[in-house]
Amino acid sequence: MRGIKSCGMLMAASDPTHVNVELLVPPEGAVPGERIWFGSEDEKENQPVAATPNQIQKKKIWESVQPYLKTDASCIAMLGEHVMHTSAGPVMCRSLKNASIS
Repeated sequence: MRGIKSCGMLMAASDPTHVNVELLVPPEGAVPGERIWFGSEDEKENQPVAATPNQIQKKKIWESVQPYLKTDASCIAMLGEHVMHTSAGPVMCRSLKNASIS
């Protein structure tokens, strides 16, 4: 945006019609720019090295992961059965349950 390169991403949950859309929100106390992870607190230590922008583009990582991103019945962001975490807790949306994330 405005000629400034960014490696950030806004993620939102939406209903099947994409009429209702809500941004995902990190919990209070999350550190801006920190790396999120999926799974338990123990799994944070076992993350692979982050992919480079070139690897992400060539391997189409987003395209392969996005279909599995959803919110659960409690509005918590999930990758399959794994919770999306920050150091302060799980990432959520306000009210969209069992919604797709993009």
